[in-house]
Amino acid sequence: MKLAIYNLLILLLIPVFQLRLLFKSIKDSDYRFNFSQRFGRKLSPFTRKKEKIIWFHAVSLGEVIGSQDIIKELLKDFDVVLTTSTPTGLRKALELFKDSVAINYAPFDLNTLIKKFLDFYNPDALLIFETEIWPSMISTSRKKNIPVFLINGRLSKNSFQTYLMTSWFIKNILLKITFVFVQSEKHQERFIKLGVNKKNIKVAGSVKFDAPGLNSQPISLPPYLLGASTHSGEEEILLNVFNTICNKYPYKLLICPRHPERSNQILQLATKMGFKAQLYSQLTSNNFKVCIVDSIGLLPDFYHSAKLAFVGGSLVPRGGHNIIEPAVLGTPIITGNHTFNFEDIVQDFIEKDACILVHNEHELLAGIQSILGDAEVGQKLSINAKKIVETNQGSTQIQLSYILDKLGAKN
Repeated sequence: MKLAIYNLLILLLIPVFQLRLLFKSIKDSDYRFNFSQRFGRKLSPFTRKKEKIIWFHAVSLGEVIGSQDIIKELLKDFDVVLTTSTPTGLRKALELFKDSVAINYAPFDLNTLIKKFLDFYNPDALLIFETEIWPSMISTSRKKNIPVFLINGRLSKNSFQTYLMTSWFIKNILLKITFVFVQSEKHQERFIKLGVNKKNIKVAGSVKFDAPGLNSQPISLPPYLLGASTHSGEEEILLNVFNTICNKYPYKLLICPRHPERSNQILQLATKMGFKAQLYSQLTSNNFKVCIVDSIGLLPDFYHSAKLAFVGGSLVPRGGHNIIEPAVLGTPIITGNHTFNFEDIVQDFIEKDACILVHNEHELLAGIQSILGDAEVGQKLSINAKKIVETNQGSTQIQLSYILDKLGAKN
């Protein structure tokens, strides 16, 4: 009955979802690309090569990047169908896997649409990466006797409080999950409080410490500071800080927004503030002060050569982004205080003096100046960050071993 009410609500909200995606397509036309896949139609053709098929769901760009090593390992024993919910995630998936994986937008979480998707591919297991708890996706899969694994699971304090308010409903959904791997004991405790059986959950750390996809190449640019995965509101703060120091230190500023479709907007902002600014795709010389990176997939390369990196989504309440990539590449890290998506990881970095935490524009300025004014500061941050990464590696293999065993992989 509860699930029926949920599905009725989703059915009523689908027009709202459509309007929201249409609105988003104004800035990113790929929201209209393959739109019918969200209704379980015109799915990617699939030639079965292996005995079993895995449905792997990774909601967006960060999850696609973070899960790529697991997917590549799974491909040794299984065929894989990968779904994502955003154009940035879809584009990255196509870049990484091309024809080796069937790639689609995930259908709306309505049981009839999920069933249509399952009937088309007939997967032998569903793997959900990190925090995507979709009731119809999980319930419909289990009705068809498809085991469901939540891997690299995390549950921020805010998400936990939200789910707690609907625990009368969400508990039954969580009990349907075959096994849950979580990143820390804190996340484990939250999942158990929501109803996950203690026997069906294990702390395995984060696969992001295994540093997938970091085959970076040095960027041929003059020395620069990097604003990585920034969101609206953070670029203005970065530009204000840079305006204070740009005449004192011989560095350019590169801004790599989380959503590249915002690049022209940021370019206009930088120009309005008096900077000589250019888009990276149109860069023809080094005669600039500020460069806005208007494409995806290059961030590891920019981390590789940066003097330091401010990792965005953290001075505004977006939950922060992955600080492990710059850590692996030896880039001194500065992050804001809104890092609830990576709370345990960031806390570990802070406690071990592996990054600088800032709360506002003034502290960001001080953090940048401390690194630029003393080479030992940046070096110490880099060394400590690399040690944390090395200590925490191995989560990918822990989770893979269990899943491969349960699904009867040959290797």
